[in-house]
Amino acid sequence: MNRPICFFIICFAFATVMSGQSQRSIDAPMPTRQVHLDFHTSEHIPDIGKKFNKKQFQEALKTGKVNHINIFSKGHHGWSYYPTEVGKMHPNLDFDLLGAQLEACHEIGVTAPFYFTIGWSELDVREHPEWTIRDEDGSINAPGYDREAPGDTERPTYLWERLDPSIGTPYHDHIMKQVTEICKKYPDLDGFWFDIYHVAKRNYNDNAKKRMAKEGVDITDTLAVERSHSLALKGHMKALRDLVAKHRPEATVYFNAVTRIEDASFFKERLFDMDTHQDLEDLPTTWGGYNKLPLDAKYHLQQGVPATGMSGKFHMAWGEFGGFKDPDAIKYEAAAMISYGASCNFGDQLHPSGEMDMETYKNIGHAYSYVEKIEDYGPGGMPLSKLGMWLTLDEAADHGVVNMLLETHNDFIVADEKNLNDLELLIIPSRAVLSQEQADTINAWVANGGKLIVFANGALNREENAFLLNVGAEYLKPSDFQFDYTVVKKELTDGIVSTPFLNYDAGLLSKLTTGESLASIREPYFNRTYAKFNGHRETPYKTEDSAYPAIVKNGNVIFFAHQLDQLYYDKGVRLHRDIVNNAIDLLYQKPILNVERLPSAGRVSLLQQSSDKRYVTHLLYGPPLLRGDVSVLEDFLPVPGVSLTLDVPEKITEVIQIPEGSSLPFTQEGSAVKVTVPTFTMHTAIVFKYE
Repeated sequence: MNRPICFFIICFAFATVMSGQSQRSIDAPMPTRQVHLDFHTSEHIPDIGKKFNKKQFQEALKTGKVNHINIFSKGHHGWSYYPTEVGKMHPNLDFDLLGAQLEACHEIGVTAPFYFTIGWSELDVREHPEWTIRDEDGSINAPGYDREAPGDTERPTYLWERLDPSIGTPYHDHIMKQVTEICKKYPDLDGFWFDIYHVAKRNYNDNAKKRMAKEGVDITDTLAVERSHSLALKGHMKALRDLVAKHRPEATVYFNAVTRIEDASFFKERLFDMDTHQDLEDLPTTWGGYNKLPLDAKYHLQQGVPATGMSGKFHMAWGEFGGFKDPDAIKYEAAAMISYGASCNFGDQLHPSGEMDMETYKNIGHAYSYVEKIEDYGPGGMPLSKLGMWLTLDEAADHGVVNMLLETHNDFIVADEKNLNDLELLIIPSRAVLSQEQADTINAWVANGGKLIVFANGALNREENAFLLNVGAEYLKPSDFQFDYTVVKKELTDGIVSTPFLNYDAGLLSKLTTGESLASIREPYFNRTYAKFNGHRETPYKTEDSAYPAIVKNGNVIFFAHQLDQLYYDKGVRLHRDIVNNAIDLLYQKPILNVERLPSAGRVSLLQQSSDKRYVTHLLYGPPLLRGDVSVLEDFLPVPGVSLTLDVPEKITEVIQIPEGSSLPFTQEGSAVKVTVPTFTMHTAIVFKYE
């Protein structure tokens, strides 16, 4: 059944609105050395801001070599840090702390957007519980909140009741009034950083129910409820964007969390289009890990807007007091941000007294001293590769592919219908997301010489009952087994065992048509049950291959029957990664960048800075070590003997190593430029200048 017309009108309206929205150009990146200064202060703490001192504040920023800092207008406890008639100033603050910080920043040339909390605000919840997001049963959406607990019970961390700022709600109106007040009070403001938009995918409060009834949304349809909630938030964001632009057209505006690929319901509605730029929040020690930034940065830079990588000075959690990451780890993370074309931002939390922690800014300054030397060679650059990965919004599938590509140093971009002709090889992860139109486009591209690797369900239609892509086989059904084994044939045997190896999950069953089998499925004797089982875990494999292929090659297409991407994300079996890399090597003949002798924990990123007529290859090496629940960067060993081959049409005039600035010898035969990288530690960049 078609959705009601009014729902489509909403979607069309947003598309029309966005055609006129202004965003920063990738050629005008954000300031490169940023800090995000949390300041969430309870009313039970006295003397807020008593130790704030302009000179000490400025000295901290200078020590940290900071050129941009997010400062607080309103925090999660709901208190404002400036005199306000709309909200409520913190009861234990007796001066305009926000204004004093803004003045201190501007005096030394530091930009200072205002932080403003949205989704969490304790004071607003207490005074207006009707403004909260509600679950289906009508209860306030706050997972883990025990309303029967005595007052002296320990409160879980990151526990807040969640608010609904959707367009048309009283809470939205309240926010608009307070932001208007701020804009009038500080006409020289630099921008706004609105926080907490990831708190709930769905909302069933009275306002949401009335809105969905008008839209004709079936309240029992989870996806429809998610979409309505997403678009209502998008309407709220647009109103804020317009409001800020009215008072301060050049101000930046960012809505935190809407860039997160893992929040698929928001992401697919492109709420991030409301941002003037993208801040990619992470804490790789314990959140997304050190492989999260590359995909996020590549995707958002390819949308044509600048990006900033966000991490923290913290060891384990955002906003922890007394938590310190080693300064060399901050330096590595900062170098990685620059390497992927992003500016840098590290989180700190200001003590309620208002006094800056100088040790924190010494650590950040250690990193930003290095960033000053390399920042011209990252932001403003565009990711460049002939290998593209189709984004499915399945975290395990997408990041399983990303992890394999990063570890084998196959640099990539994010692919879609618009950039297929720029690619030699496309990889589609194992989730059935393609429409018939998209599949037809990909099939036609392959017929014209494109090359394709697709995993399992990625080749299926959305109903998962037939192949949409021409993989050279007919889909039959899912396997009846819990797991199975693969036996590889000669084309993919480099580094792969010749005996059957375990997949931990069973592959799709298909029958060859025009394709050839590069590997076969070997089935177990039976599933492990209470009635039948063998040994500790998996049932052994049969002595003969099944009739079903594990890997099919059909011209320029290689199809994997197994979800090796998801298996690699969860299990990390090197055999799975190596067999995929063998398939890449079989098809991918003309990569723009080829890297040799870089360890698997090394990372490579190729950027083109067209306005400067140069390509920049960034190399990183800093293997994370898992200690407890935290990934720690500590051992930065010298990396010798890495060689690069860059295949580009331009004539290369000079190759320079950054940050040393020294010229390197190179050879160019036709379009292939070869250079040996001098031994480096942690990070280096090789700049290829062209005419």
